[in-house]
Amino acid sequence: MSQTDGVDYGRRTVLAAALAAALPGTAVARTHDVSSLPAATPAAAGSPSSTVFPQGVASGDPAPTGAVLWTRVSPDAYREGVPLRLTVARDADLSNVVGSWRIPADRVADHDYTVKAALDGELEPDRRYHYQFAYDGATSPVGRSQTLPAPDASPDRIAFALATCQDYRNGYYGAYHHVADADVDFIVHLGDFIYEHGGGGQFDGRSLSLPSGENVVMGLDDFRYLHRTYRTDRFLRAALAAHPIIQTWDDHEIVNNRYWDYEEGRPYAGRGDHPRNDDPEFMTGLFADGIRAWWEYTPTRVPYDPDADSLLDQIALWRRYRFGDLVDLFVTDERLYRTAPADGAQFGARIGESDGEITETMLGERQRQWFTDRLAGSDATWSAWANEVLAMEFDLELGGVELLNADAWDAFAAERDRILRAADESDSSLVALTGDMHTALAGYIEGQDRRYGVEFMTPAITSQNLRELLGLPNDPEIRSLVEAYVQQYNPHVQFFDSHDWGYATVEFTPAACTYSAYGVDKRTDSANANRRLLARYRCPAGEYSLQRRG
Repeated sequence: MSQTDGVDYGRRTVLAAALAAALPGTAVARTHDVSSLPAATPAAAGSPSSTVFPQGVASGDPAPTGAVLWTRVSPDAYREGVPLRLTVARDADLSNVVGSWRIPADRVADHDYTVKAALDGELEPDRRYHYQFAYDGATSPVGRSQTLPAPDASPDRIAFALATCQDYRNGYYGAYHHVADADVDFIVHLGDFIYEHGGGGQFDGRSLSLPSGENVVMGLDDFRYLHRTYRTDRFLRAALAAHPIIQTWDDHEIVNNRYWDYEEGRPYAGRGDHPRNDDPEFMTGLFADGIRAWWEYTPTRVPYDPDADSLLDQIALWRRYRFGDLVDLFVTDERLYRTAPADGAQFGARIGESDGEITETMLGERQRQWFTDRLAGSDATWSAWANEVLAMEFDLELGGVELLNADAWDAFAAERDRILRAADESDSSLVALTGDMHTALAGYIEGQDRRYGVEFMTPAITSQNLRELLGLPNDPEIRSLVEAYVQQYNPHVQFFDSHDWGYATVEFTPAACTYSAYGVDKRTDSANANRRLLARYRCPAGEYSLQRRG
């Protein structure tokens, strides 16, 4: 008898309920265009100051001739009239200088003392650069950024580190120490960079005291406090200094299980997820504050208009990055435009199969059209999708009832079908890079007649997974039992691990893409936090065939 056959009904019921519970619920900042700022001589070298630059540095949203560089000056160090300086060089010693620019003092103070500088047109394609900010005699750490290849280039390799779900109160960020040292080009963060809650943590030094005095965000001060505090972690700072980041968001950047009610024209949190949910004016303002804080603290150039008539028009997060003819990376926003979850619940009975009519949406019409048009037209070897929630079908059964995860693409089947048909029209191979479920997973995105792509999910950095939720021992037999149960109902899932925290990497070459999932001990606040390979899979270009490599 196989292990799967040996899972009796009682155990299946317990596992189904446990797995369902474990899956997670369902005058403004602007980029400073340094090309318009006066050049300056490089600032005198000095020791990096964590007092003046407590959140370190970061870069992101790369382009062939530029990137966005980010930092924050401590308000205690700010002096009126003192400008910030930025130096960019081709070497870590900052001796081979590309340029140095002065950012006026009023721009430093405008937006919680965060600064973003867009270097578009200043850099060369497919090159690494080093940069440093200086303020009033103090310097930031030296960061490393990278530009995209030229659009007509043919890269040999592009590698991403994948990260998601990093509840500050629920563990230490040792995984980011390993990300900082990883042989990757970019970090792709798939959402839940912050969590909206304050209060005590289970780990020393990880409690949070929101300015509002509440245990859940109440406004801009709370959001900014969370972003500031998360970014003081030394391992997160090191990873963001080492690699440029490409980010999307999920729900916790604002509030759990958030969605948009199109009939009422207002945003909601999930049922019971915010005490002011019944106040439309308050919740609209809360969402606007969350959008603003995310934009201020993220090295991104996405369009942002706080004066727009609707929240839906304030920010357009979706975007595309082209890595020559090797990879098209599509980043989507699966929260701002999302309709209400089925039955308002995280899990519910499975609805009928898609009839092609889109009545529930994650993307909204405008973003969906943008995504499907570009996905269908991609001529890169790989189409990578930075995707917040599980794309593949995922079945569970409890008491003879088939269950639906309303916080995944299963609840938006018609829209998913439209996306998969678009992917099928191109010659690219589709790879979904997914977060949200606090689980390492590898498998196939399948339709009724064939495979449409593969999906790789990264484990959470710290957030609660199945092992933590149930208090399970770190036992290989228990791991195998859970994986066997999942595969009993989902034979397209090749690997499933909800016992570990950590991160993943995905390497793309013209011949194949390779996924590696790593478990890192979140209980150790140390650079020596134990890391181990959980699984490695290879997928050849032009065919959807996952091959286990470790």
